[in-house]
Amino acid sequence: MSKGKEKVSNKQFRWLPPMHETMLRILAQEAHKGNKPSSTFKAGSFALVAKEITAQFGVECHPSYVENRMRTLRTMWSTIQTIRKKSGFGWDDNLKMITCDPKTYQEEVMAHRKHAEFLNKKIEMYDELAIVVGKDTATGGFSKSGVDLEHEPHNADESAEYVADNVEEDVVEKGKNTVESSTTGSGISKSRKRKHSVSNADESVLTDLSDQLKEIAVALKEINRGPVDYTALYNEVMTMMADGYSEDMLATAFDHLCENEKTARGFLAKNARLRKLWLDSFLFTQL
Repeated sequence: MSKGKEKVSNKQFRWLPPMHETMLRILAQEAHKGNKPSSTFKAGSFALVAKEITAQFGVECHPSYVENRMRTLRTMWSTIQTIRKKSGFGWDDNLKMITCDPKTYQEEVMAHRKHAEFLNKKIEMYDELAIVVGKDTATGGFSKSGVDLEHEPHNADESAEYVADNVEEDVVEKGKNTVESSTTGSGISKSRKRKHSVSNADESVLTDLSDQLKEIAVALKEINRGPVDYTALYNEVMTMMADGYSEDMLATAFDHLCENEKTARGFLAKNARLRKLWLDSFLFTQL
């Protein structure tokens, strides 16, 4: 393989995860500099990303590739927000993760198989993605998108605590009704409520992780039964064309998996992120 920069056509250019992260990081910075005056960026921002990717990864990246990649990011963002608005799904803002119970997970994946990569998994660089393709409501820091505001707490206790933390007065006025609270009593109650809230949040995270481990165990058990379904394997491999891999590359990977049943079973058991890591590693060995 030549040490020089590899010339890659638009159709052949493959966005690796580190490239994706570099693009989001730079465009988020460009947005804060005011180079995203509307729903899109100035041409110079795309040129800056292309220049940085070319320098870092030794492949020739054109601004048009970055602009095309934006379409993929918008589709990804739209899918994430669509799922978040559905009944039965929660949002963990600390982990940047869409949460759901096993039953809801199975129903959603049965109806939309590709949605699995966004469920009960941390969405990497979510804040940057919100700035780059979302609708921001602030200019400083990593701001909240319109959908984030829609998902603010609606529970009465959570809303009361949110208001109490963000006003200096001890009186919250709703219309003409004014409710007064004791400063000392309110402070003790709020402290207890916060401790209770943190405890519940920790318990919820542990429950979600336990449910995910159970799902993985069940999936592994099912995968190890009987012969490998090579038709299903082929379909799973080819869905990765949406991530920028060419059909020829994926065909080579599929042939390799067919020759190695144990590896094929492992591939089917992996989530979308781990499949990409395996595929990148395999394709690197083929160069």
